[in-house]
Amino acid sequence: LETFRAAECDGVVAVGGGSPMDLAKCVCLLVHHDPPLEQYAILRGGISRITSNMPRLIAVPTTAGSGSEVGRAALLTLSSQGKLGFLSPYLLPRAAICDPELTLSLPPLLTAATGMDAISHCVETYCSPRFNPVADSIALDGLKRGFHHILRATHDGADRQARTEMMLCSLQGGLAFQKGLGAVHSLSHPLGALTGKRLHHGTLNALFLPIVLRFNFDSCAEKMEAMARRLGLKNGAALPDRFARLNQELGLPTKLQEMGLTPEDLIPLAEKARQDHCTPTNPCPLELADLKRLYLEAWQGRPPGSYRNHGKPAGTVD
Repeated sequence: LETFRAAECDGVVAVGGGSPMDLAKCVCLLVHHDPPLEQYAILRGGISRITSNMPRLIAVPTTAGSGSEVGRAALLTLSSQGKLGFLSPYLLPRAAICDPELTLSLPPLLTAATGMDAISHCVETYCSPRFNPVADSIALDGLKRGFHHILRATHDGADRQARTEMMLCSLQGGLAFQKGLGAVHSLSHPLGALTGKRLHHGTLNALFLPIVLRFNFDSCAEKMEAMARRLGLKNGAALPDRFARLNQELGLPTKLQEMGLTPEDLIPLAEKARQDHCTPTNPCPLELADLKRLYLEAWQGRPPGSYRNHGKPAGTVD
């Protein structure tokens, strides 16, 4: 912000992944809006406080994942407030330059993690109970592109067709998730704000995706069947297990233990997940006890093949 004002800039060009683009949105917000930044957060009732008085923003994504280049939302971790979400049509970049050539040098692990972020956007958007057939169509198409090309893009970064399809998956996920996300993101956001852990948002989303799909199955069985048909799977019950196997094939963590977390780290985060702005659009209502169990299930992990017994996670939480 100081650099913007000192150089008398009239706009911002954000080059990078979701974090740089979201930071750029918040810089643009504060140019003509009084601090503190947290007063504009969704959970602080800040949506109506954001006006059109914003400098121009151009987004140039170098990862295929966040979709922030075409999104009206921003996520930022504040040291005193944790991870906060901001939402306004005025946060939407004026232009987005989406060139898959800029992702060719992205390392395999980041390709996999950001790609699963994009896929999770498409899945959760489609499962959201809100009515938006246009967003549903975009999300289903993006899901198919991402599902069929993420392994190719991860294992051969120079595969231009795969990189193009993943960029489209990211773009479509960003366009569609204005409909609303769900528990995958509700669970990921508090973890991403943990001090000193540096947990990648896309990696967390990938890990939570099969667990949440299993939990939500009874609340969106028809949509699970539709996604399965689009991906060439036998039935909707196969989806959670297929995403668990995909995580293994991509070399991503399959349980939170592998990321250096303990149950003591997780349980206090359940209340933050309950308050997250993505929780109301999860297809199955979420109680605090559900979120605690989901965290513990993600910590313990499940081997692929064990996700077909869908429904609420077993176990008790004190």
